Amino acid sequence: MIYQGRARYPVHEAILHTSATPGGWDDGKSDKDVLDAFWRWHVEGHPHRWRKIGYHRIIRTDGTVLWDTKYLRSITEIGAHVRERNRGTIGICLIPARMVPNVLRPGATFADYYTEAQRAALKSYLAELANFTDLQRVTGHNDHAPKACPGFKVEGRDWLP
Repeated sequence: MIYQGRARYPVHEAILHTSATPGGWDDGKSDKDVLDAFWRWHVEGHPHRWRKIGYHRIIRTDGTVLWDTKYLRSITEIGAHVRERNRGTIGICLIPARMVPNVLRPGATFADYYTEAQRAALKSYLAELANFTDLQRVTGHNDHAPKACPGFKVEGRDWLP
């Protein structure tokens, strides 16, 4: 079992997010370029000036899963990705291949904004995570806040191993 923080909150949920970037924003960028940009947004440019990026993982459009704990939260650290919902959760940010609108479109699907490589990487990562945690739910940011993020309604049963 994986626990977060000194209070040892058990990890039981993964929450999916989208980056507020144009479709294909990461094309031609190195992993370091992507992490540096997120660092500027979450640490240098954020009003709270977090000590690290608020997510635990970032999944690029080519399916690369970024997890460098110099930039991103370790899964044993409490994230900063959903107000009042960070304890015991893993924040996973998907970089969209196509622009995600600010309003949730009825019937929108994962495939409307993300690649098949991202789907495969996400499913693989969630299966790996489930081996080390009591992963009970996979939700979207929009399940916990009035936002479109990640751009579609997350059906947990589609993502749980």
